[in-house]
This record gives sequence, C-alpha cells and structure tokens, in this order.
Amino acid sequence: MIRSITKNEGQVSVFHLRENLEAHRTKAFTKKLYELIDAGRVNLILEMSHVQNISLIGMVAISHLFNRCRQAGGALKVAHLTDTVQEAFEESNLINTIEVYPHVVDALKSLQSENLYYTARFSGSFFVEEKKSFVGWDRLPIGNCIN
Repeated sequence: MIRSITKNEGQVSVFHLRENLEAHRTKAFTKKLYELIDAGRVNLILEMSHVQNISLIGMVAISHLFNRCRQAGGALKVAHLTDTVQEAFEESNLINTIEVYPHVVDALKSLQSENLYYTARFSGSFFVEEKKSFVGWDRLPIGNCIN
C-alpha cells in the first residue's frame, strides 16, 4: 500500500505521493500508476512535495513510468521536488530526462492543449499573478499559459 491522492484535471491525472519512495514501497507505487495508465490516464503529473527520500529503485520506477506514458501517447511530468529529491534527480541525471516543475499548475499548463482549457470537466482555480486573484481554469488567459 502506498499513501497517495489522485486527482483528475480534465485528461490529466495528478498523483500526489504522500510518503517517501523507498525500495519497499516501489512495487505498490508502480502498480498504482500502471493501473492509471492502463485505464487510459496517460498524462500524469507526479507531485512529490511530501517525499523527503527516494531510493535508486524508486528513480528507476519513475523512469519506467515516464517511458510507459510516452509509449501510450501521453507524458509524465514531475512537480514540487523537495531539496533532497531534487539532488537525487540531478545526481542520477533524471532531471535531464523528465520535465520537472516547481508547482503542479506549471506542469498542468505544460500538458494542456488549448481545447482542454475550455472543457467543463476542468475543476479548480489557480492564482494568477497578473490578476492578483484566483482564476478558474475556464478563465485562464491562454496566451499566458502556453510556453
């Protein structure tokens, strides 16, 4: 069993990992994410703000998930790394393979096409610096969201 929360944002699933990704948790972690991919949720964001330690096998698992998402026509992005996990990503060179973002909203923006910004299935709102307020996804200015 792995402690996590999964939230769907349109065609993207955000997987909030709530514990360290040590060797003995890797199998449960991989199984849970493979279930998402097998269910057609091939655009994934792995949110890691609660992960303080990661094993080498955990890094390998993330790399395999990245490849599996790509083979299925999707993508895996990582968001909100802690300092120790950031260092592990850099030392393993995984940081040059998988896109890493400081916040989930940045990773979401990178995955969304213009059509998805207007879908009714999008939920939530995010702080827009220019407006100094929270804005729903359906009202995000497209020009400011796509890199």
